[in-house]
Amino acid sequence: MAEAAPYPVTFEAVYPERLSRLSTFFRLLLSIPVLIFWAVVGGINAVLPAWLAILVRGRIPRWLFDFQVALNRWFNRASGYLLLLTDRYPPFEGDWVISYEVRYPERLARWKLLFWKVITAIPHFIILLFLGLGAMIVTVIAWFFILFAGRYPRGLFEYVAGVMRWSARVQAYVLSLTDDYPPFNLSANAGPAGGDAYLIATILGFLLAGGGIAGGVALTLAAGDELEVQQSYRDLQAGRGSGMAQIGDVMVALVSASDPLREAETLLEADSGKRLVMFEFSVANGSEWDIEIEESDFQLWDEEGKKHKPELVVVDGRPAPQDVKEDRGASVAVVFEVPEEAAPAELKYWPSFGFRKSVKYVFR
Repeated sequence: MAEAAPYPVTFEAVYPERLSRLSTFFRLLLSIPVLIFWAVVGGINAVLPAWLAILVRGRIPRWLFDFQVALNRWFNRASGYLLLLTDRYPPFEGDWVISYEVRYPERLARWKLLFWKVITAIPHFIILLFLGLGAMIVTVIAWFFILFAGRYPRGLFEYVAGVMRWSARVQAYVLSLTDDYPPFNLSANAGPAGGDAYLIATILGFLLAGGGIAGGVALTLAAGDELEVQQSYRDLQAGRGSGMAQIGDVMVALVSASDPLREAETLLEADSGKRLVMFEFSVANGSEWDIEIEESDFQLWDEEGKKHKPELVVVDGRPAPQDVKEDRGASVAVVFEVPEEAAPAELKYWPSFGFRKSVKYVFR
């Protein structure tokens, strides 16, 4: 029986017998130039032109392919340096202790671009999430080991290198540098995944993607409720506010409005041609956890449809953000600045704790 061909993406890391304790100790500091260059170069990507070329011609031009591989090669070298696999700075070209190569594909399937590959790679993403967390823990352990012994334990080194290899294969597959499905394997000698593994992963990917989409839609429909309350603005100014509205386990009431707000009642001063308006709320937290009240929870629209953000939000005499403890209540004052001649039309309380539930007061 013929031996399976190796996967077209290769990642190798040469095991270092000794590592610098000093370089390891200051690795985060020494990595700052690497991270800066990563942030700058990370915005340069040949993915979209490569995908367009595949759609039109069924292949990537060799120069564009080589450019993308060169970028990925440097990112993998930088990752290896950050993960302590070497204490040598990652070079931009030439041979190095961490190598990354991709065999050039003569033809690529147009129909597999983007969505198909992302969906079929979902099982890989999930596994890599846990493997990556393990690699971070291993790196912390290795950091201490290198400081004391001057070397990276061989088994831990091979594990981190294997996780990087697995990730590099999946990345190349999703970016369409290859159509071969990545193996579920840390080994350097593994070939493309077999047909059974590909079929199972594809089914799982579509089920998980479909479940995620359905769950997101259901969550949006269930969590996007908005309670509308009709409120006489004149009654509100007279201190005759609305009844209680419920947002989850929290009860909210709009108590009164001061329009215009006298300067003696606040340290704020309105700009020329504008006035200050203050609304007072009563909030009762009946949930089993603390809730936070922030400025971004409140929005006001005037009769011309212009939206206004709060100038100040005060919770029991203290500027927001503030927590309201479980089974406790709070008085909330919200100050807006509006044009002198504009009348408030709608006031929305859209709290972060409400999970997209909100109450909107429509003034008449």
